[in-house]
Amino acid sequence: MKMIACCGLDCAECPARTAFITDDDLLREKTAGEWSTLYGADIKSENINCTGCREPGIKFAHCENGCFMRKCAMGRGIDTCAPCAEFPCTELNSFFAFVPEARANLEALVD
Repeated sequence: MKMIACCGLDCAECPARTAFITDDDLLREKTAGEWSTLYGADIKSENINCTGCREPGIKFAHCENGCFMRKCAMGRGIDTCAPCAEFPCTELNSFFAFVPEARANLEALVD
């Protein structure tokens, strides 16, 4: 089952959610290392926890505090960016360049 985030990512496939749900410390360590390299940040394994963008509970720090798309959608009172009158905005188009499956997930919500 897909869990589409505001931006179109599928939270059900996210290793931070999987690590939290299964309490998998090895997956937390692996993900922290990969994301630290990928994003040029010092991400600690103890921070790899998330219930999903739109689910109640703990969020990965970037998703909760740094995700423009999540803040924007929540501020507009919409679940995802799909129904937004400005879809796709500049921020989403930049994001989709790296994660084209996110665009497909959002477009599937409005079909």
